[in-house]
Amino acid sequence: MFTLFKPAGQVIRQNRSWLYMAIIIFLLSGIFFYAVTGTPIEPLDQLTSTQMEQLQELFSTILEQSPATGIMLLFMNNFLAVAQMLLLGAVAGIMPMLTLIFNGAMLGTAASQAADAGLPLLPLLLLGIAPHGIFELFAFFLCGALGLKFGYHCVASPLPGKTRLESFIYIWKETLTVLPLVTILLMIAALVEILVTPRLVGLLWDLPL
Repeated sequence: MFTLFKPAGQVIRQNRSWLYMAIIIFLLSGIFFYAVTGTPIEPLDQLTSTQMEQLQELFSTILEQSPATGIMLLFMNNFLAVAQMLLLGAVAGIMPMLTLIFNGAMLGTAASQAADAGLPLLPLLLLGIAPHGIFELFAFFLCGALGLKFGYHCVASPLPGKTRLESFIYIWKETLTVLPLVTILLMIAALVEILVTPRLVGLLWDLPL
């Protein structure tokens, strides 16, 4: 029988297929928007440019704060984003899917713009995203996976041998089990992104283009 204190690792292993699905949705969105950024597809250009401006303004505001305040603001912003995926996942899984697509689109757009500006893309990914992304993206994909699972098993097809309500309760217990891990990962990611990533990105200016 499932208990609230089921090991988080076991929950992750049992939901590997959903985790892979979340990663695939994110990557396909990133690849698509990397390919189409700068092409005359007006609705996509408007969507990505507006969202990129908002994200840049948010991050600029965070960087203007003291490190401790910036870390907490960034953590809360990311935590609310993953919480939204989980809490609204039961609505046919639409919100987690849209969130995965949106974040993939932002990464793909940013990568395309960096490439167009002549920045070394691989070092940028390794220095500017990977250090904090290892923690942040895993938490993001895990919440996206459970959000998608909520949507499918609470709307389309209940878990085997369970009603939709029982499926909801079961997946909610899984969510509560991994929530401490998600919180820790997002806090580590915020620490690295505020204290370490800007210094690593600064090294890019010393690299030959």
